[in-house]
Parts: sequence; C-alpha cells; structure tokens
Amino acid sequence: MLSYAYKSDRGLVRDKNEDNACIIKFDSGDVLMMVLDGMGGHNKGEKASSMAMDIIIDEFKENNKFKTLFGIKNHLIKAIKKANREVNDLSVNNLQYQDMGTTLIAAYIHNNKVIMANIGDSRLYDISNQNISQISEDQTYVQFLYKTGKITKEDMKIHPKRHVLMNALGTYPSISIDLKVIDLPKDKLLLCSDGLYNMLTDIEINTLIQVEKTTDEKVDILIQKANERGGLDNIAIALLEVND
Repeated sequence: MLSYAYKSDRGLVRDKNEDNACIIKFDSGDVLMMVLDGMGGHNKGEKASSMAMDIIIDEFKENNKFKTLFGIKNHLIKAIKKANREVNDLSVNNLQYQDMGTTLIAAYIHNNKVIMANIGDSRLYDISNQNISQISEDQTYVQFLYKTGKITKEDMKIHPKRHVLMNALGTYPSISIDLKVIDLPKDKLLLCSDGLYNMLTDIEINTLIQVEKTTDEKVDILIQKANERGGLDNIAIALLEVND
C-alpha cells in the first residue's frame, strides 16, 4: 500500500513561488511524481515549471497502460521532449517569457520499479532501512568540477558558481535527460527542489521523515523546518511512502 503527499511553498524570501510538485495515480495503478523548480525571474519560472508539468501530465493521461519498462521510458522521453519544445518555443517567441526554464525530477512507478528522469538539480532520494541515499545526480557546474577533481566536496558548498546549472528544461531546443531505473524503495521515495536540501542536510531530512506522522504531516514538517532555517528559496516536495 502506498501513501503520498506533495506541496510547494514560496519560502520566506522570494516574491513568487516558481516551484511546482505533483503526484498523479492512474487507473492502471501506476504513479507519476514530479518536482520542478522554475527559473527566469518575474513570472517566467512559474510559467516554465507549471507549463512543463501540465504537458507531461497530459501526455501520461492519454497513455498510462504499459507492459514494459522500455515502453515507459520511451513515453517519458517523448513527454519531456514535447514539454521542452513547447516551453522553449514560448521563450523564444514571446519576450515576456524570454530565457525561462525549469528543472525537472520525475519518477514513474510501475509495479515495483521506479523510472527516474532528471534535468537540473532537483533531487530524488531513496530512503530505506532508515538510510537516505541520493539517486539523482545534480547537473550543476560545481558537480562537474567535483567529478573532475578540481574542487572538494566542501568547496562545493561555498563556490561562487554553486547555483549554475549545466542543464535545464526549456532553455534550448534540444534536451539531455538522465534516465535511471531502480527498485521501488522499501520505505520512502522523496523528490524535492534545492529549496529543501540547501536548508537542511540529508541527515536532517532523513531524521525528520522518520517521525510517526502522516505523509502529509511529514511534508509540512520538512517545509516548516526549511523555512525556520531561513526559507531562502521556494520549496517543493513530493513524498511517497510504502506501507506494509
């Protein structure tokens, strides 16, 4: 049995909430989870994240009865590419939305498998046996520097370009998508934007998520704690729990 909850919050500093989150359960029993962190300022980020989310949802509402993981991956790629194309077209052809874009972390749950799609630096965590593990890899400049041995893990936290993305949805006509297939976690699957993990460490997130509360209450607690730490950014969370 699965229980799930999602929420986005403006935080305490930003004028608008450009983050979006959703969890959709289809009649087939499959579940689609997404977190998107829009960027561009003004109403651009909000438009990019909500537009991309709606396009992907619509694509899966039309087709969500799959027999193979291969079919799911193909459809997920198709939906994301369509979202990228339409967001980019609007950005190029309408000055009001020029240079807008969004991150995307998506998880499609089919039977006991999770198909992850990642663009940008929103994250997917596997939380099992009271341990937290980041499954997605941040597509940022500092992550690239770290992987190539140019900076240390500690340097990443204070680097002046730590917020620079190497990949985003809608900023270019074509898109690079990081796809992974994992087993459904034994306990919890967490998707979140950087407004959560920049305010709380992975250990703190794991501790807060283990409390004896409902799934909705856990999402509220995470957002509350991130805001207590300063709420410097919008926060988006989608949480799925596997209950015996």
